[in-house]
Amino acid sequence: MKRIIPLIGLALITFNSCSSDSDISLPDEPAKVPAIGVYTKENQWIYEQMNHYYLWREDLQDSLSCDYTTDPVTFYKALLSPKDRFSYCSRNTNYTGPAESISYGFAYQKYKSATDGDLLQVLYVTSGNLKKRGLRRGDWLRKLSREEHTFYELGEVKVGIFHVRDTLSIEAISWNENRNTVYMDSIYSVNDAKVGYLCYLEFDGTKDLEEPLKKFYNNHIDELILDLRYNPGGYVRTCRYLCNSIVHEQGYNKIFQQCTYNDRISKEYLEKNGSSITKEYYDIPTNGNEQILGSEIYGLNLKRLYVLTSQNTASASEATIVCLRPFMDVIVIGEQTYGKGVGSWTISEKQYKYMLHPIIMRYYNASMETTPDDGIPANWEVKGGYETIKQELGDMNEPLLATALSCIKNEAPYPSIITLQTRSTGLIPVGKPSFFNKTKVEY
Repeated sequence: MKRIIPLIGLALITFNSCSSDSDISLPDEPAKVPAIGVYTKENQWIYEQMNHYYLWREDLQDSLSCDYTTDPVTFYKALLSPKDRFSYCSRNTNYTGPAESISYGFAYQKYKSATDGDLLQVLYVTSGNLKKRGLRRGDWLRKLSREEHTFYELGEVKVGIFHVRDTLSIEAISWNENRNTVYMDSIYSVNDAKVGYLCYLEFDGTKDLEEPLKKFYNNHIDELILDLRYNPGGYVRTCRYLCNSIVHEQGYNKIFQQCTYNDRISKEYLEKNGSSITKEYYDIPTNGNEQILGSEIYGLNLKRLYVLTSQNTASASEATIVCLRPFMDVIVIGEQTYGKGVGSWTISEKQYKYMLHPIIMRYYNASMETTPDDGIPANWEVKGGYETIKQELGDMNEPLLATALSCIKNEAPYPSIITLQTRSTGLIPVGKPSFFNKTKVEY
């Protein structure tokens, strides 16, 4: 996004002082002028963008009180509202040259062990080569220091202790190499019903979704289980595309999502469109006859949806749940989600070293409901954590999937797996899972 916005003028401030013995005012002192440094121009640009787009613009400090001599990252962070958990800045790829993200062909959660150092638990494997060599969901890895190659000890954890069973060489690859955001699409027969299962990892382009949705449409599925436990969000338009295929027909041509902004952007939209709120709508599916949003929309026209979640289900994944609920039942199975009901834009200029990713809007569904800041609670809670049984994704005995299938069968739900306390067994989770920060910035 490129906008030419005038520099914000710095108001002159005068200071009056009185002596304790007299009513006579001292002469005005010279106006305070910000110090000029190597970062001043870029920091002024950062302030301008935040003062225009930032959702919590009213919480910005006065421009004259800012220290424009600090480095841009420190300057940007100092502007953020206490309400803001999500805004960040990054190196401008147009300024420094493209930077390629690296993957190792599997996603993992890191744990700190008091006896075994850093351990990685495998959440899912995308590399066909690693699958052939025996790496599976739930396996544990410990890195070995060796030259030229990256070697890991492969094993399992029992009562907090790592037990080695093999050694595995793993090479870094491009994050996008042979990557498909749809991890799995399957169809199960349950009580004479056809049940679709879609494990989706990231709201990237719509093309990855088109064939699985066409497959479900052609097979006339009766139910859908959408696995978003490892999906931290992505593009708004892809979220809309997926929801448009899932939503019941009563949602066609109705509001998919509506967004609110700060006072300045709201005024601009009001003057331009007659409304300070922007709205997007569900389309009528074309079912292979015409492209909408760059892809064919196949209408599954479902009455309900089962969504599998974790603590890291966020943003566009949460919007999928929220924006479908006015028109159909959405049953959440797993853990309470992350809690991100806001979205951002990327703001950059090629002459500046940093790109800004500030929160600029809050989204709502057709009923003006949004994602709670503490996340969406599960209807059926199935705990995560390293002690939870980790069958392969798509295995009908995998706890979250089994719970959804038992609900479809109208049976008592699969019992929740109670996670053992990690501290008591010597394992402490470190940071977010490896997949969490590799998403698109819109949501």
